[in-house]
This record gives sequence, C-alpha cells and structure tokens, in this order.
Amino acid sequence: MSKLTMNGRILAVAAALGLGAVPAASATERIAYPSPVVEGLPYSGAVRAGDMIYVGGVLGTVQGKSELVPGGIQAEARQAFMHVKNILEGAGTSLDRTVKCVVLLSNIDDFAAMNEVFREVFPEAPPTRSTIIVPKIPMNAAFEVECNALARD
Repeated sequence: MSKLTMNGRILAVAAALGLGAVPAASATERIAYPSPVVEGLPYSGAVRAGDMIYVGGVLGTVQGKSELVPGGIQAEARQAFMHVKNILEGAGTSLDRTVKCVVLLSNIDDFAAMNEVFREVFPEAPPTRSTIIVPKIPMNAAFEVECNALARD
C-alpha cells in the first residue's frame, strides 16, 4: 500500500471518528480517500488537492454491493447523493460545502425528476451544476454524479 493511500485511509478514519481536524493539503499535496461505497475499486472515493475535495462519478448502488437500488431515477439519485455525503464526510467536509456537481443522465425525460432530488439534497444555496445526457451509464444506471466541495480547514 502506498504512503499516499495509507495516509488517506488514516485521515478518513480519523475524520469519521471525529478525532480532530483533517489536515490541510498544501497546494501541491494530494490526499486520496478510499470509497466507502464498494471496496476494491480501482480509484479513490475522493481526492483532496489544496482546498478542494473532488468526488468522482457515483452511482446509486446498494451500500457495499455492485447493484443499483430499485426504484428508478429518484431512488438512484437519492442513494448516489447519500454516497457523496458519506464520501465527503470521510474526507472531512460536507455536502453544504459543495460548489459544483456534474450529473449524467441516460434519459432526458428524467431531468425534472432529477431536479426534484437535487432540490431536496441542496435546499439552500445549491452548487452550480452541469447536466449531461449520455447514451449509457455503467450498470445501465439512470443517474451518475460527481461533486467538488471546499475542504474544511
């Protein structure tokens, strides 16, 4: 295990347990945090670079499994945002510090339903967002999201 991965895991555990502030990353330092969604993925759940936390594409999967939650676009979106919330908290920040999201939809007809969930997740001062309609999302998902948030000092 690389030093960077080990440091990320230690920091994520410390943050999750409330054992103090997650240290700030310098402008050139990169801290990786494992995904709490499914173990063994070939990418980090989040990466801190400077004062930003970057969360890559997240699907609405059942916690710990490689299967989508049942219920369609809104159920997937709610679950994906719950995963994003957990990932951000593991990295020492929170959803309310999100500044940008990119949403992928596999069907433009789901736009209004997705907007309803986005309003639930970000009821006040929502982050900026881009929505991209794509022909296919992994696992035939209806929804995928990535978010960028400000780190806590």
